[in-house]
Amino acid sequence: MALTPVQRRDLRLLAAFRGFSFLGDAIALITLYLRIAHHGQGWMIAALSIAAALPLVLLAPVAGYVVDHVPAKTFLAVLCGFEALVCVAIGYWHGEFATISLMALLTCGVAFSLPGYSALVPTLSGEENVAIAQSTVQSVQGVAFTAGPAIGGLLVGAIGQSGPLYLDAASFALAGVGTLLLRTDRRPQAKVSHVEKTERDLSAGVRLLFHDPLIRPVVVTVMVFMLSLGAVNVAEVFFITRTLHASAFFYGLVGTSFGVGSVVGALASRRLKQDPLALVRTSLICVAVISVLLGGVGLMEHVVYVFPLMAVTGVAVGVVNVAASTLFAVQTPEALRGRVFAATGAMFTSAEITSMVLGGLLLTLLAPRTIFQLAGVVSTLTVCIVGPLEMRTSLRAHARRPHPQGD
Repeated sequence: MALTPVQRRDLRLLAAFRGFSFLGDAIALITLYLRIAHHGQGWMIAALSIAAALPLVLLAPVAGYVVDHVPAKTFLAVLCGFEALVCVAIGYWHGEFATISLMALLTCGVAFSLPGYSALVPTLSGEENVAIAQSTVQSVQGVAFTAGPAIGGLLVGAIGQSGPLYLDAASFALAGVGTLLLRTDRRPQAKVSHVEKTERDLSAGVRLLFHDPLIRPVVVTVMVFMLSLGAVNVAEVFFITRTLHASAFFYGLVGTSFGVGSVVGALASRRLKQDPLALVRTSLICVAVISVLLGGVGLMEHVVYVFPLMAVTGVAVGVVNVAASTLFAVQTPEALRGRVFAATGAMFTSAEITSMVLGGLLLTLLAPRTIFQLAGVVSTLTVCIVGPLEMRTSLRAHARRPHPQGD
């Protein structure tokens, strides 16, 4: 179904200001890593990474519940203002402990805004156009995260360590204004005398993820994939620069090829059918492709051969991001979407944190090349074992319930 003029206008506006906000975040994060690295204490880098991730996990139940019970536009605009003020404070105070503490405070706001905007997207686009909306948002996000590190490095050299943080604050302020300019709002359902138990339950999102037979296989396989990908990310710099003896420039190009591929994959996903079973199949196939390609990277003897493999891996990641996000939206009742998106964010962030620790431990025991190969084998086996078993359950559930729950 084609987007109406109002839907198209709101979606473009959302993609634009969220894109600037993601770009500002990527620039700010690189700036803060450079600031902490300047002091030469490695544990501070780890602490900053934890501060940028842990609140997303701890606050997920509360964040999802709040998002599902307050009007979206006003709440998200206020959050953007709060995040802008925190960014100004991070730019002003340069101490290590102040930086880490303020980063944790900023992430507390993000813990609410991420599920808030994720739940708002289907409302803006309409239930029939969720795949198109997710493709648009994910592709803009991919561009921001691909360009952000390079721009951040240039800005630190040009205007110092405070300027990029003030730019990030401006991007949050712009996002707040843009949110208020949206014509469509997501509002909680009207209060009724009888409130169902699920409406009061902070864990309803997590339960739905694991009880829905169409969502569960995607959640399980994507979490294993993220565990593998995180370990690979830790080993990648050593594999490229030491094992393959490539320069730092080529290491940057490898990351760029992956980022460009993810944008292409997200854009190509606009035509995905919103049938839940088709989205499950697409997600599982893409995770299998990613797993095989990551294992293949570990077999390469020259960095030139890594580029096409990482580019295709990025394409598959872009597709699975859109397919999974669309599945979570169309398969979830509208009243629970905030909690479901908060739960998925918490679970995937937990997998990311665990994978970084696991990657560091594996590097003390295994060669970087071996980590790529091991990650590919483990992910592939997971898809091959879990996928068929869960797909049988999904097929039976799909036959009994042909229409998405979220309608």
